[in-house]
Amino acid sequence: MTAPTPEQIEKLAIAFERFTRRFKVEEAAAALKNALNALDIQALLFISEHPECTLGDVARHLDVALTTMSSSVDRLVRKEMVERRRPQENRRSVSLNITQQGQDAVLGYVDGYRASCKAMLEALDPAERTTFLNLTQKISQSED
Repeated sequence: MTAPTPEQIEKLAIAFERFTRRFKVEEAAAALKNALNALDIQALLFISEHPECTLGDVARHLDVALTTMSSSVDRLVRKEMVERRRPQENRRSVSLNITQQGQDAVLGYVDGYRASCKAMLEALDPAERTTFLNLTQKISQSED
């Protein structure tokens, strides 16, 4: 395989900047609606996908300090989006679970994200969509 040219790298950088901006706009809209910051949204998404996870699980996944994650979860608990529970099998541990209000926020965020994806795909004809999806999947599954 040949190395990408500087021009190709620049074109891809510009395209990804535009993609990122689109997604950040959607994320900001979801965050504003629920008064959440980006870390809180990512924590909420992880907790939604991993019921009964611990604070440490979320912190490791998001690569943040435990104290930072604790502050984020405290905010989510106060907003009644997450609840802490002590499992019967280990009363010293605390598990995190999403509430219905938190699930509603996650659904709103995901809907906005999907709307951005739809808008990007609508700019392509059907054959281009197939090629684009195949290529992006290949890139996302590649290892460094």
